[in-house]
Amino acid sequence: MARIKAEPIVKRKASSQRKIEIINSAAEILISKGLQSLTIKNLAQENDISESAIYRHFTDKQAIFIGLIDQFENDLLCAIDQPIKEYNDPIEQLKEIMKTHIMFAQKKKSLLFATTSTAIHLKDDFLRKKILKTTDKYRAKIKVILERAKKQDLLRDDVDIDIASFAFFGLIRAASAHFALTNYTNPPMNKFYTLWNIYLHGIEKVKRG
Repeated sequence: MARIKAEPIVKRKASSQRKIEIINSAAEILISKGLQSLTIKNLAQENDISESAIYRHFTDKQAIFIGLIDQFENDLLCAIDQPIKEYNDPIEQLKEIMKTHIMFAQKKKSLLFATTSTAIHLKDDFLRKKILKTTDKYRAKIKVILERAKKQDLLRDDVDIDIASFAFFGLIRAASAHFALTNYTNPPMNKFYTLWNIYLHGIEKVKRG
């Protein structure tokens, strides 16, 4: 009697791993092809799974965007924590955070710019507020460093800490937006030293000889 050949057992990926893969695919589609191409059908094709499998992990497209923002926030805040741990001088911390953030934006192809534009386009208040919360967490870290710099008499007396944190984030966002709008042909790291010098000259106390 001939033996029946057993079918190979295909292991289903862990739910957490599959979610990360779907989110990464969503980011790639959003950046390279635009919002109109970010569909459940295209996500299913990119991940070689069924559309119903996508819905097992995400209830709708908004849930996918939330996953995108959450992953971005976690990755960015972890990245800028490294210079904070490695350097003691607050000015040096700010410089290295700016460099790290710009490198991060270049690697991620300005994902925050893309998700922010999407939230505005969709008129989605929930996503807009979630992105705002992420930027507020980021600025809170910058403000702590600026406060230390001020206590150490490293900043000009007229520097407003809140505005200075906006300016820090804004310079990086401007470079990231330009990167996206030039179809990723003008890397923001090319502008790092110029951006840093502009920021530093705006906040640093001039030492009188």
